[in-house]
Amino acid sequence: MLGNELSDNYDNISDAQLVRLYREGSESAFRQLAGRFFLTLRKRAADNAKCAADIDDLMQEGLIGLHYAALSFNENGGASFLTYANVCIRNRIISAVRHEKSLKNSINSAASSIEEAGDVPALPEQDPLNAVIIKEELRALGEYLDKNLSESESAVLELYLDGRSYDEIAEKLGISRKSCDNAMQRVRKKLRQRS
Repeated sequence: MLGNELSDNYDNISDAQLVRLYREGSESAFRQLAGRFFLTLRKRAADNAKCAADIDDLMQEGLIGLHYAALSFNENGGASFLTYANVCIRNRIISAVRHEKSLKNSINSAASSIEEAGDVPALPEQDPLNAVIIKEELRALGEYLDKNLSESESAVLELYLDGRSYDEIAEKLGISRKSCDNAMQRVRKKLRQRS
């Protein structure tokens, strides 16, 4: 069992340990997990978005997937948390994209009456409080990145999150592929240090 002495410094603990802390009530443990998975969330959202405006919505869906992964992860299940969380994030984003397509295709179909819809319980991830928490976390993460990344790191990160390869980023910014990789390593380190 992890003690409270780790609550201020999560840099050296595993994802599985963060999950345990989060389940014990540490919101900062989930913020640390979200920081560690930020690039994955952003990349998956960008890869599945039809337009730039959809990226934030899909990132929120990805955060819901990460939240689900943290609550349902079984350490004895045979997979690492990284693997499990990636699957949960991917599935949640794909499900959201499919749901959106389904809604667009069913506009002309008959809708349920208000009385029938009133009997359907809300899913936990549709809880308005969760949506507010997720939006606040994304805002705080954006502020952290704006404050802590250099101009070159920000430029590399922005292009990476748009789905560009290291070679494309290097060419666009006029830097070497190694410089691009080094910038991304510094970004990842700064995200891990965020508590």
